[in-house]
Amino acid sequence: MRKIAVRLAGLVLVAQIFGAAEGQLALAQEPAAKAGFSGSFRAYAPEGVESRVSDFSGLPVPRYSSLRYDKVYGRSGPSRDYPVEWTYERAGLPVVIVRESRDWRKVRDPQGDEVWIKNTQLSGERTAMTMSAGAIRQRPDDRSAVVADFRPGGVVTLGDCLHGWCRVEAEGLSGWTRQAQLWGADALDAAMASR
Repeated sequence: MRKIAVRLAGLVLVAQIFGAAEGQLALAQEPAAKAGFSGSFRAYAPEGVESRVSDFSGLPVPRYSSLRYDKVYGRSGPSRDYPVEWTYERAGLPVVIVRESRDWRKVRDPQGDEVWIKNTQLSGERTAMTMSAGAIRQRPDDRSAVVADFRPGGVVTLGDCLHGWCRVEAEGLSGWTRQAQLWGADALDAAMASR
């Protein structure tokens, strides 16, 4: 997934790679990548903000969402009149919705940047991003057989999380991985309290 900073007349200033868009999982026989992310990937709502039900969507804010398309523009304000600050190039990337207007959502991405995105560009599908190299296992147990290894920056579809493990699916493979290895799997209230 590439995240590109954009300023004035579409000039690209920064490109950050979160992980390969293709082949985010390595087969179990291949070694997992050892590189990790630097910086904080904690998902949280702005300090002092309590969860509430939005008058616009009828859904709780803050809440998780994900990008619907491979190219999504993040703007500095809730209208196309505002400049594009980030161009996200990864469908499924998890984000936290921290504010809403009628047609726009203010989101926080995995690196903590906040931008406004048109509500039609977001999906209700729960996804998570892998923060370090790890494994998907058949059962929620470290001794269980490995289904696949993954690298940092992979996007997985997120299922239920129980006792520190989450059910995940990616590239047609499913199983369990440690919740601590995923950005977007924490309860937002718990993440706020631990901040």
